[in-house]
Amino acid sequence: MRTETAGKRIARGATSVASLLSSVVNRAKIAAKDRADAREQMAGVSVQERQDDLVRFYDRYESLVETLCDAAQYGPTPRLERAYAEAKAHYAAEYKSVRPFVVAFLQFTNEDAEAMEKHPGSGTDGFELLVAGEDLNEFLRMDDGNMITRITRTREALSLYGEHLRQLASRAA
Repeated sequence: MRTETAGKRIARGATSVASLLSSVVNRAKIAAKDRADAREQMAGVSVQERQDDLVRFYDRYESLVETLCDAAQYGPTPRLERAYAEAKAHYAAEYKSVRPFVVAFLQFTNEDAEAMEKHPGSGTDGFELLVAGEDLNEFLRMDDGNMITRITRTREALSLYGEHLRQLASRAA
């Protein structure tokens, strides 16, 4: 009976190893596709243009973060609702130009994946989850308690991408 139990354990372990390997292979394929897409989009875009895009996006990002933090503290006041709607509109437009590059520096988490699963259409990364609500009240209702860590991770990704661009610019000079 012990050999049968050991055999079942081995089979179960082989299945979990196979699923792990499959997951790693899929993630590698997705990462390769993301890199290829970024290289394709990057062709013809200078480092200076990318830095300008990042600066424009960062301004919108900081405005959004300030609104979110104020709303978490004071609730969705009419002034904050207007600020969220305005920041969300500009943020979405600016994010398109930096997304292919900045997500390479973003740490993805299970909490983000769970939030995206729980709220379909809420986005595909931590940046998009910051503007997931139709309005500020809905955003606060959807908040899973990870807003501050999400802001920290997205801010870190922006800093790392900015540093990457500074190093590229110094090599080109």
